[in-house]
Amino acid sequence: MNAAGTRSNGSASLPFDPYVSREHTRLTTVYSTPWTYDPDQVDGAAGQPGEFLNLGRLAGYYSKSDQQLPQVLKREALDSSEMAFQRWTGEAPSSAQLWHFLLPSGQVVVGLTLDVSGGLIEVIPLLEDLYYASVEYTGATLEEIAAGRIGCTTNGDGSTPGFLPERHQLVFIQVETQEQAPDEDTIQRVIYRTDLPYRSQHSAICYPAELNRRPTTIGALGPYVSLIGGHQDYIENCVLLSAVQGVGSAARLREIREVAYSYVRRFRHRSADQRDAHDRRAALERISDGLSQLELELSYSVEVGSDIGTLVPALRVESFHRELFGAMGLTERAITIGQMLQRLRNAAAAELTSVESMEQRAADRRRVRTVVAVTFVTTITGTLSLLFGFFGINARQVDQQRSMFDDHYTPIYALITAILLCAVAIFGAMRLQEWWEERRDRGRTRLWEGTHRLLAREAGAVILDPDAAPSRRIPGSRSASRPDQRAHPTSR
Repeated sequence: MNAAGTRSNGSASLPFDPYVSREHTRLTTVYSTPWTYDPDQVDGAAGQPGEFLNLGRLAGYYSKSDQQLPQVLKREALDSSEMAFQRWTGEAPSSAQLWHFLLPSGQVVVGLTLDVSGGLIEVIPLLEDLYYASVEYTGATLEEIAAGRIGCTTNGDGSTPGFLPERHQLVFIQVETQEQAPDEDTIQRVIYRTDLPYRSQHSAICYPAELNRRPTTIGALGPYVSLIGGHQDYIENCVLLSAVQGVGSAARLREIREVAYSYVRRFRHRSADQRDAHDRRAALERISDGLSQLELELSYSVEVGSDIGTLVPALRVESFHRELFGAMGLTERAITIGQMLQRLRNAAAAELTSVESMEQRAADRRRVRTVVAVTFVTTITGTLSLLFGFFGINARQVDQQRSMFDDHYTPIYALITAILLCAVAIFGAMRLQEWWEERRDRGRTRLWEGTHRLLAREAGAVILDPDAAPSRRIPGSRSASRPDQRAHPTSR
């Protein structure tokens, strides 16, 4: 069987699409962007990929799962003669297309496709320009053009929000015979974007089995560049959509990590400006709520995106998709960040338990204080009842001819006064103890330095005081010498 999809003797045609036949090398660079749509407004904002790309027999699967796979937001043909590059000095591309893709999470991903003349080694400088977006169109940068086409406004300083660091490049070539297939050295030069030799035992290039099954097909993947040759057009378009999904997942994974680290900083310094349990509880609740959203986003925008075989049952598409996510390191990074989120959630839950314990102790103290207050009032009323009851009895100790303020009743007044003083003393002592316990809880160190002090106490670590450290100078250095001294080189 030859590359055209017919048997070797030409007797009968096989029932599948013909392999790609093109005169130029196709370069597609996928860029992640900070532009996003509200996920509630994603429906209807973009068209199904089958409307813009030839997906062949797989178009039905992509249409059925359009809520879980990238969609095409905008496609525009550019005048390649108006494009300028920084390193590329060859002929202008024969065609250029600008793509805007929309992911289910609302992320916008930009793609630029160029058809250029030249071999694989010759287009390496152009790959370098495309990767760093060193491209201008009609005098404007590629980032400005892409932002303007989608209606992205400028920042407060007048600059346009540029592309994010995550990006991936696809190189599509035609391979008709086994002799036209690039060798391993050429593949590594393209994937690493450098015309230098290498040692094959130290390489991160992956070769998906299903993309390299036939002698005239090639599929080589790197973390930033992939080389595809000898496949059908719909397979190349599926590869493009997988690259869009991978770049979007990588960008979202980095954003989740950055937000998680901001929560870590908040958690470490949670007691700096929060002196009572209510403020601390509110801060921890905000962190817990944010972590739940990050975990959901990690699951549905990164982890689920690494599996396409459930949605598109095609061996070559699934093989490339899985190897791409592995080459970009998304699977391992998602596991690591997921563990970080879980541990931060556990720490926040433990801190919430501590806050609940403080609130419970405060509630116990309030209950005791209420009991003491009620007891105090009862003591006062009981004492007054005792006093007036004493004067109201019919006994010889009560002289009706004497005033109730007469010195004759001094002992009874002294007894009542002693009872009142004891009650006041008991209440004051308990309130003082409560105030001391509240001050101790507020003054307890809950900053990040508490971990270092814990290690110092339990493991013998030493905490240094920068203010107490003497200034150390290297003997004989110029900074340690007096101003009137000059350093002279010595001969050896």
